[in-house]
Amino acid sequence: MTTSDRILAQADELLRRVSPQARELARRQRQRRQQAFLRRLRRGILIAIVAIVGMTATGLFLGSFGFAWMMLTLLVTFCVMVAVLISGSEPAVTQERLMESELPALPSNTEQWLAKQRPALPAPANRKLDAIAMRLEELRPQLANLDPREPAAVEVRRLVGVELPELVEGYKRVPDHLRRDPSHGGRTPEKQLVEGLDIVEDEIGRMTRQLASGELDALATQGKFLELKYRGDEDMRDEEKT
Repeated sequence: MTTSDRILAQADELLRRVSPQARELARRQRQRRQQAFLRRLRRGILIAIVAIVGMTATGLFLGSFGFAWMMLTLLVTFCVMVAVLISGSEPAVTQERLMESELPALPSNTEQWLAKQRPALPAPANRKLDAIAMRLEELRPQLANLDPREPAAVEVRRLVGVELPELVEGYKRVPDHLRRDPSHGGRTPEKQLVEGLDIVEDEIGRMTRQLASGELDALATQGKFLELKYRGDEDMRDEEKT
């Protein structure tokens, strides 16, 4: 990346960060991290209480309860708390885990996965990720009570859990020096990516509206697939080989 490109990317990233969408996403991610930490903390406190009661009862039963035993109890309790807080951390969302997500958790897991992809994507694509993340948040309530066996659920999972990650990963596999090369039909891999993400955003919006109105059959039968992705994949693969 040239110096001018780097400056433009940094300026674009700064503008993205101060946008209402980016601020809302950052707030939501902080809230999720705080909620996850509080869940682990509550679990750790409950286990620590059980450990204290158990150690105290054991010390009284053995007749060895005293200052040394009390210090041992505190040490065991501390170790238990630390272990729970560390081991309770949620694993990073991988593409494989994303595809296996429960339907209600799919939007939040997808949002977390997309957040990890930002450093490898161009600024215009990152703006699209912000818009997709907002769409996913709108989709979340509609998936809470949707039967995962419904054809509509399969359509949602295919787009959000399979097609979207494959689109991003396909771009990442293109060598850096070819990502802005318009040698195939005048469309660079960057442009293909941004246009593909635009299709994803529109499709998620359509799905949300149809789920909200109960049009499950329409959702199951009107899926467009990522026309642009299928149209552009061959170009991307050709560029990878060159």
